Amino acid sequence: MKKHAFIFDMDGVLIDSQPVHYDADLETLAHFGVQLTRADVEPFAGTTNPVRFPMYQEAFHVQATPEEMMAYREGVVRRMFVESNAHAIKGTKELLENIHAAGYPVALASSTDPELIRWILETIGLLPYFDKIVSGEEVPKSKPEPDVFLEAARQLGAAPENCFVIEDSTNGIRAAKAAGMWVLAYKNPTSGKQDLSLADKVKDDFTKVNVSTFPVNEEENA
Repeated sequence: MKKHAFIFDMDGVLIDSQPVHYDADLETLAHFGVQLTRADVEPFAGTTNPVRFPMYQEAFHVQATPEEMMAYREGVVRRMFVESNAHAIKGTKELLENIHAAGYPVALASSTDPELIRWILETIGLLPYFDKIVSGEEVPKSKPEPDVFLEAARQLGAAPENCFVIEDSTNGIRAAKAAGMWVLAYKNPTSGKQDLSLADKVKDDFTKVNVSTFPVNEEENA
């Protein structure tokens, strides 16, 4: 059994979906009388809906409850994903195939709700590549807290210090580093203004990433 394991974020890493999430939030907020821009919501990227919408309510003085906003958003985000004709980011399928060929376990740790995670992964053809899937809504605290990554490591049977995380957001990177994990940041221009400085390595093209990009032991990878 391999000592190391890989944990992927989903939105902005496997799929260019962060703009969809931004726009779904903006349409939801507008429906409840608050007009904002993407720049206003970008700092909240990587957090779960149950965490993010109370923050919106407080920060932007929304009259609706978080529950009302989340219920409305559910229909909006699914419609937007269908309209966006979303597909996997170039190079991600090949990277996942490379990791699996080398025998490493793989998990997904996303702030998106569990049902939507599986629907998206199935839609873009990547669901079979993941041994475990963990939603931030299934753990006590959202990113930037480490809970979702620690749970993914636990389910994979890997020590946190032996996990490699692939992330694109400031909150996600903070969460992974708080978990004691090594982080590859994917610089995705569609994810907006994200601080990637805490990552151990930064890449902007998955076609140039494979197992050897990560600090695995040569004997383990033999």
